[in-house]
Amino acid sequence: MRKFVMAVPILMISMLATLSLTNQAHANINQWRWLEPTFTGTDSFYGSFVTAYTEGTTAKVSVLVDRTGAPVVTQVNITAVSVVFDWGGNYTLVVSPVYVLDATIPQAAFTVSFTVPSTTIASNMFLHTFSIYAKYITSSGPGTFPTSTGNSFAIYSATQAEAQGLKQTANSYSLPSGGFSSVEARILWQQGIAEVTKGDTSYMLGNFAGARTDYQNAINDYAQANAAETAYSQDYRNSQTNQNNAYANYYNAYASYSNKTAEAAITSANADTIQANAALTQADAASKQADAALTNAYGWMAIGIGWILIGVGAIVYGLRRPKIAAA
Repeated sequence: MRKFVMAVPILMISMLATLSLTNQAHANINQWRWLEPTFTGTDSFYGSFVTAYTEGTTAKVSVLVDRTGAPVVTQVNITAVSVVFDWGGNYTLVVSPVYVLDATIPQAAFTVSFTVPSTTIASNMFLHTFSIYAKYITSSGPGTFPTSTGNSFAIYSATQAEAQGLKQTANSYSLPSGGFSSVEARILWQQGIAEVTKGDTSYMLGNFAGARTDYQNAINDYAQANAAETAYSQDYRNSQTNQNNAYANYYNAYASYSNKTAEAAITSANADTIQANAALTQADAASKQADAALTNAYGWMAIGIGWILIGVGAIVYGLRRPKIAAA
């Protein structure tokens, strides 16, 4: 009896030691990250932050398994990582060969991929919960790491995904810092804002087809507003260019007119100069002719004087000539 009593504490100590080693072998799934979702962010239909994938696409989640804190002697061999959803979907990555975690390599990342079911299997009217866990084997036997859970997984129908995508596109448009100069552009921009508001209401109420149309209309209005502003700016630049060209043509014409007037004045001055030169030439000719006439007159005068002198000489000679006595 005493041996039995002593054996019980020894057995309990042994079991506690085994449990301690097993617990120390446990690791944690501290982090996970959904890769390439259709949308991640606050969704007004669900009223919370979501990670959403479109039905029929491939969803991928990266899971970080960490055994930090386990004793050096403990080696954890990862055999599988699974994601289980509330609609019954169980998606498992079988790790083969097993991945060894120890003091040297205390953590590792694993990616689980699966095809997202249609909304007839997993409704898009509600968010879905999921659990992530990993299986392992140690020297003490197989086990499962503590499970991590989430409750913000959404499955979009194709129409809902299109509406969400168009919403993001519509919200990416922004009013120019200086506003619009074109009245048409301002009107179109306000129409786009009104369409976005309609789309938000439709989406929040679950009318995804209506929201898709509203958001597309908003995108069209925004694009047309920018096009109208561009056209207006181009027309304004063209009008400014035309006005500048008109002013330039006017000043060029005026300059040309001034040049032609100056040229005409110069031509007229040249003509006057030529005419003056001709008159001067004519005056010179007349002067020369007058000089010639004067010279001629002087010649005739000399001849006249000569004849006068000859006459006077003859008279004098006649008067002085000795008279001959009559016989």
